Amino acid sequence: MVYYTDSPKINRRVVAGYYLFLCLVGFAVLLGPTGAGIPITIIGTDGRDQHELATPGSSMDPDDCATCHANEYNNWTGTAHATHMGSFSNATNDYITIGDHWEGTEAFFNSTCAECHVSGYNAIDDSYDALGVNCFACHDSTGSIDYNGTNCENCHEASGPTHPHQTGAYTNSAHANSLTDLRTSSHAGSSCMHCMSTEGFIHMDDDFDPAGAFNPIGCPACHSVHSDWSEDGPGMIRAVNTTQLCAICHVGTHHDTYNIWYGGSHHLAGVECIDCHGFDYAVAGDNTTYFLNHTFDVKPDLACGQSDECHLGMEEWALNQLEMKQDAFVALAEEIVEEAEALLAIVEAYNATDGADHELVAEIVEIIEDVEAIVHLQENDKSDGFHDSAGMMEILNEAYAELLEAKAYFYENTPAETVTVTETVTVTETVTVGGTLFGFDPNLVLMGGAVGGIVIGLILGILVGRRN
Repeated sequence: MVYYTDSPKINRRVVAGYYLFLCLVGFAVLLGPTGAGIPITIIGTDGRDQHELATPGSSMDPDDCATCHANEYNNWTGTAHATHMGSFSNATNDYITIGDHWEGTEAFFNSTCAECHVSGYNAIDDSYDALGVNCFACHDSTGSIDYNGTNCENCHEASGPTHPHQTGAYTNSAHANSLTDLRTSSHAGSSCMHCMSTEGFIHMDDDFDPAGAFNPIGCPACHSVHSDWSEDGPGMIRAVNTTQLCAICHVGTHHDTYNIWYGGSHHLAGVECIDCHGFDYAVAGDNTTYFLNHTFDVKPDLACGQSDECHLGMEEWALNQLEMKQDAFVALAEEIVEEAEALLAIVEAYNATDGADHELVAEIVEIIEDVEAIVHLQENDKSDGFHDSAGMMEILNEAYAELLEAKAYFYENTPAETVTVTETVTVTETVTVGGTLFGFDPNLVLMGGAVGGIVIGLILGILVGRRN
């Protein structure tokens, strides 16, 4: 420590400068990248110069995006957005092709189809920058995009049986109402947001407040032109296939739909989720267009007969089987719950008596809760036993057997006289609850009165005898 003194050997300005230097060093450490204060990210001059040169809006060529976004660009080049358009010319006209299902003159295409099949479309003169849907059809010049799927809706909207696009159907789906449903539930929390919001799903992050300004499960949640995982072609989904996509969310302790379906008869027969939940078609004259129904509501009368593998020609039999199995499942589930609630009431009443075996009670209550959880898990699957009718009924029967065994075990380990004791205690409590006699127990007052009467009678007898 340096002290100020009157000694001529100490220069006070030097000492003050020394302390000031230490303060500056400490402040630099606090705010610097190695300190524990505000973190600072050092950006190399090459990276900084490159982004300064890449001025947003300076080019509308998607090839320029590949400089920095090579992975996204390469994935996009393999999608239908990038590859579904073509053009050629002959001596008289320029022609446009859309996939392998349409061919027409450029003039007709420009006035009728271009709005959704090109990038940079200008409605004033039907001009455009490029065939196909490239980066700038979805992103603006700054590269930003919303999570609400508005850009998808601009083209993928319902427009009749020849173009049965699905944003109209989507608006009537549970996906479109995911946040509304969550916010009205009694258990809404951030832990639900990775499956109930687009932002949470894309980032697989639960750090979102359900009450915040987020978007429900929409087009960008399931589809991404930048993904390279899908084996399902033009769908551009965020998984290997559609069933794996559904499995990202439809699993867990509350709604384990995927694992219940997996291993069931329909899974073993190769029936995927969208084969039932998405199958639909539209008829226009002599043409039938099959498409994915984005409400995801099951239409069994259509789905059961869609191919030779799906009960074609036996739809009525299949629907009758479905109804029978679902009715049996619902009835058994309700019976188990009623039995569980009745047993729980008996066990709780016994637990309130004197001398009750609380360890036995805890054991039986745990079994009841486990059985009810099993039943509710099967019910929350929402298929009423259809996703795996044999497996789900087997699980319910096993749960019922466990419940009945617990009931028998409870009565075997509860003394027969317990009921008598319980009734006696109840009567005694009813009698004594009525009040006291001058603050004393009535039974003690009666006994005291009897003893007192005997003593007084003896005294009176002695006095009378002496007087005689």
